[in-house]
Amino acid sequence: MKLLKTTIVSLFLFGFVSCNMVSEPNDNQTLALLALSLPQPVNLNFEALANGQTLVTGTNITADSRTVQFRDFRFYVSDVKLVRADGSKADVTLLADNVFQSNGIALVDLETYRTTETNTKVTGTVATGNYTGVQYTIGVPEALNHLESTNQKSPLNISSMYWSWTGGYKHANIEFTYDGTNWTSLHLGSTTCSGAPNYGNCVKKFRATVQLTGQLNAGSQKISIDVDKLINGHTYGAMGMCMPGDGSATCQPLIRAFGLNESNGSSDGTYTQRIFSLK
Repeated sequence: MKLLKTTIVSLFLFGFVSCNMVSEPNDNQTLALLALSLPQPVNLNFEALANGQTLVTGTNITADSRTVQFRDFRFYVSDVKLVRADGSKADVTLLADNVFQSNGIALVDLETYRTTETNTKVTGTVATGNYTGVQYTIGVPEALNHLESTNQKSPLNISSMYWSWTGGYKHANIEFTYDGTNWTSLHLGSTTCSGAPNYGNCVKKFRATVQLTGQLNAGSQKISIDVDKLINGHTYGAMGMCMPGDGSATCQPLIRAFGLNESNGSSDGTYTQRIFSLK
């Protein structure tokens, strides 16, 4: 509805300018109003850096002064907002291509081991304005999290990103190894869910809210993920599967890297996310 109103206003102003064949002093004001009524594009470009180099999956790399190999590095992004200097926020409307973006969510895919396709961008539009930051959520919104994945448009139909009907989607799917044999699988997803058959009530959400501030170029903004900081403090333990709520101490550094409290599954300020930054 907001987009429809914006379009109507834009067409009205365009028609007003077009029909007025004689240039008037206030034409510049009209054109300025027209420009302000149009949404501006948003392009967030994600990258993962290990030891300052672009992450390459399926091969040994150096991160956190250790040899490590990644085979998966994917996560969902939703609830994107741009932040103004006064702290107020403007919603970003994500474009739908039904491949990597649909239903207001995007899948960032930084690996080539599981799939050959990659996606580094989150694209959309926002009301014209001056912005100094961006906020987004790592994860699938609760309203979409418990749908049957086989009936959804891409990227919500990817089975490897689906945890279970009760838990929903893997908000993030990151898998790596230090020795080439024993793999750590960080699968961020909601836990402690009830309300069969749809399981819409999950006590522990494990959706990370990330807010970044600084000089922002909304039309082409790079967001960097520091792989060194992600695995810092983590050592492989007996539990290779790192799922929230499993109680494994080896999982805690990975979960806290997203700014999540492993006890309640929220970004409650107990821990500050340490991996995302504006570039």
